[in-house]
Amino acid sequence: MTELESVNTILATIGEAGISSLSESVNEITDSALAQRTLKEVSRDVQSEAWSWNTDEGVQFSPTSAGTYVVPGNVLVVDFSPNTYPDTQYVLRGKRIYDRNSHTYDIGAINGNAVITAAQVVSALEWDELPHAAQQYITIRAARIFSDRYVTSSIVFTYTVGDEDQARTMLIRAEENTLNNNLLWGNDRGMGQGIGYIPAGGNRYRYY
Repeated sequence: MTELESVNTILATIGEAGISSLSESVNEITDSALAQRTLKEVSRDVQSEAWSWNTDEGVQFSPTSAGTYVVPGNVLVVDFSPNTYPDTQYVLRGKRIYDRNSHTYDIGAINGNAVITAAQVVSALEWDELPHAAQQYITIRAARIFSDRYVTSSIVFTYTVGDEDQARTMLIRAEENTLNNNLLWGNDRGMGQGIGYIPAGGNRYRYY
């Protein structure tokens, strides 16, 4: 599914005709432009849950000349393991890493400008990089939110909620297949034996 097809699906939900190209103006106020912005908003929201296809492990960050650590613009979540950094508490604020213990962004002045390693980094992927199940769920969720915001039709809302539930079920099923879950030995993301599966952030029990 292309991004254009997704936008046209959203427009069809409210009875609007499809478009032949996406809007390039951020200030345009048309049904198609609003649908496109809603799609991007929902995409980032869903991806921030941390799925196997947009989560990287062991990502290193180097300091800038000012001694701060800046993450790429598409990064949504950065998590540091206490096993790797037992004496510090690194968190992401804005697009910079902040040291909660020292109350500073200038971490380089403390650690000698050493490279720091994040246990997990969740990134917002471009539409064409998303798996089909994610594209389908994001499209239907965006259609439900869009119709609720701009049409407020209970009939449309009821119909798309059912679709949204089904699409999320398929997305979780695809995630489970990717993780190779097994009752006896956990899965390949580090979840141990007997621990119930958590669809979003399913690798949170891994030890580093």
